[in-house]
Amino acid sequence: MRKILLAILFFYVWQFGFSQELESEKSEQEEEFSPIIRVALITGNSHVPNAFEGEKQVSIIPFYGFDVDYFVHPRWSFALQGDLKLQSFEVEHEGVALERSYPFSLATVAHYHFKRHWSVYFGPGWEFEKNENLFLWKLGSEYSFEISETFEIALNLSYEDKQEIYDSWNFGIAFNKLIWKKNK
Repeated sequence: MRKILLAILFFYVWQFGFSQELESEKSEQEEEFSPIIRVALITGNSHVPNAFEGEKQVSIIPFYGFDVDYFVHPRWSFALQGDLKLQSFEVEHEGVALERSYPFSLATVAHYHFKRHWSVYFGPGWEFEKNENLFLWKLGSEYSFEISETFEIALNLSYEDKQEIYDSWNFGIAFNKLIWKKNK
């Protein structure tokens, strides 16, 4: 019993000390923070489960994209994300085939950076296409690997729901570059 109480006491003392250390790191990070703008070029693939081309099912569609992030806080940034699917395809909705000819998507998202190099994001957007434009919701996560102080390579996974007509899972590799940092 005594060993269990000592172990619990040790755990709480260690946890309290660790949380104090984290708080001091956070406050130092927040004190040193100044707004940042980062741009990214992305290449990847979209998985569209119900896409087809003629009689042939195509579920993997390549895309190119971009991302412009504005960091307003060490943990928060807002971004404009865009991507262009590099293939035409059709999706079936309520028994009718809806053609998607090289659709281009734009979304405004809010990123929450819960770790230094890992964030989750969510936001609305539009998919533009010559036949019909669709409203979308985008939810995703990004993990980046710092190469230098101003350059990162990131893995990106996102889900897009397009007016409940069709959805897609996107996986990409992003090349991030810091282009502006406000001087204090």
